[in-house]
Amino acid sequence: MFGIAEARGAETSSGEMADIPADTSEIPTICEKRPRSSTDTSPSTTTTAAARTSPPPYKRQKSHDIVASLQNGSAPSSQNGRHNLSTANFEYQADDEEIEVINNEVTKKFELKELRIYLRDIKKFNGNIFLNNIPPIVDNKNIFVVERILDKKQKNNQIFYYIKWQGWSTEHNTWEPADNLYECEDIIEIFERERGKLLEKFKKKEDYFPTMQNIDMYMKNKIIRRKNHFMNLKTDDDALYHSLKLYFSLTAKSLDTNDIDNLKRKIKKLILHSMLCSARNDQLESLQDWELEINSITKERPLIQVENNVDLECAPQDFYYIQDYLPGSGVIIPDEPPIGCECKNCDSKSNCCYSQYDGTIPYTNTGRIRVPPGTPIYECNKRCKCPQTCQNRVVQRGSNVDLCIFRTENGRGWGVKTLKLIKKGTFITQYVGEVITNEEAEKRGQKYDAAGRTYLFDLDYNEIEDQCPYTVDAAIYGNVSHFINHSCDPNSAVYGVWIDCLDPNLPKLALFASREIKKNEEITFDYMRPSAKTVDRLNRNSSVKNGDSDDLNVSIESKQRLELPGENERGMDNELINRRTRCKCGAKCCRQYLF
Repeated sequence: MFGIAEARGAETSSGEMADIPADTSEIPTICEKRPRSSTDTSPSTTTTAAARTSPPPYKRQKSHDIVASLQNGSAPSSQNGRHNLSTANFEYQADDEEIEVINNEVTKKFELKELRIYLRDIKKFNGNIFLNNIPPIVDNKNIFVVERILDKKQKNNQIFYYIKWQGWSTEHNTWEPADNLYECEDIIEIFERERGKLLEKFKKKEDYFPTMQNIDMYMKNKIIRRKNHFMNLKTDDDALYHSLKLYFSLTAKSLDTNDIDNLKRKIKKLILHSMLCSARNDQLESLQDWELEINSITKERPLIQVENNVDLECAPQDFYYIQDYLPGSGVIIPDEPPIGCECKNCDSKSNCCYSQYDGTIPYTNTGRIRVPPGTPIYECNKRCKCPQTCQNRVVQRGSNVDLCIFRTENGRGWGVKTLKLIKKGTFITQYVGEVITNEEAEKRGQKYDAAGRTYLFDLDYNEIEDQCPYTVDAAIYGNVSHFINHSCDPNSAVYGVWIDCLDPNLPKLALFASREIKKNEEITFDYMRPSAKTVDRLNRNSSVKNGDSDDLNVSIESKQRLELPGENERGMDNELINRRTRCKCGAKCCRQYLF
């Protein structure tokens, strides 16, 4: 099995770039095995009755007509049994046996065969398009036959193969970039397969079959602990396979066991490193696909990036990205508001939607929140006369904050950070998920507590009725807020917002920055937030001025720090303590436990 290669800038066995090996006139070229058909016009030696002499050549056109229509009802001219057929594209002379006249049309007789060309079989070569299984017609002197591949290396992010040329001694072997090899896929596959067999032979001989746990331990000890950059992992397969060849050479000669033992340890580390690089490449591909999927759903509003420079965790397989509430079983979310404002320009002086609920305008003229947490927000809806640029349409217009889902370094799993500075009061994102009934939330809550996680958010914003019939579950269905971590000292707060659904038990949940958040800072909110009524009692005496958001951070005195149990308490309810989820936020005011 042979391939061909275009010899341009070959590299010698010493690694230096050199000219093509030896005298090119002596190198066997591909054209020697592919003689061209003769264009000689002398009579043919064949005895076929239909074509005893070769027809005169004619110039080929881009298209060829096989039917010559008679003009003015005249027959084609003929002389000595030869017919002159003229078309718009070319002239051709044919014998009697080669034509037939049907309905005043002269037809050239020949057999047609079906030809199918698949798009995957078409490739570009030197700017021209060719079929993969047909070598391009290039300068004959630059085409050489590859006998086999002897070695492989990577240099400046380019792969080179060490080539043994057909008909040439080993002293003419050269390093060739992969781009120079044409139709050598089978030869490359054989080479890679033989290298794989060498690796498997070592694993069986040494009974060494590393697992993902071994790879993870190697990564933590050699990469992260030594502060090496996880982003710049590079495989060292050249060293691995050279060491494997040396290992089998030494073992065959029964040389010094100390040298062999040292070589075995080196090979095992190289195997782990190669497996780590392979796993890392698979992970990066998984995260990139996930990032593209998310942004195709959000239409890049906001733009969301995904990164993991901590471990080998890939994109979650049991999470589905959505942008709005998903009604669960037995839940109906109305979206036809019964009322709307008549304003043309909603501001603090107009009789807008918020004023109908005894409220004040919730946003500044720059679209930032200006009311304290716990304040119900009624935005203008689809029945309002005001335009989409209305000052009271912030959440429904979406977020412009670019975010990044990233892997945390202290065991908190995924987190969310901002890619640019977020000013205080800016809308960040909605908390969305599956809306379920209170009964279903109780069932799921028990499972989540046992697993040490929860994504349940009670919609307990109804101040009139002392009830909470609905809960948002973002465990399986959710958006970027699913990955926002808890903090006892958060930098964002959750507000209840009503837009097209005015059911007091079904508000939307919107996250706003409660202080300025710096670029690349993690976004957090308090999972154990106080109820709306508690916040309302604390905010009764707070005044909110027009355009001022200084009262946004409200001191929640009802939050009590959950201290670690004392010595005399540890034996009282160890089971309850063990079921608690420890908080890892690291804040100075950390309450130690989440729930």
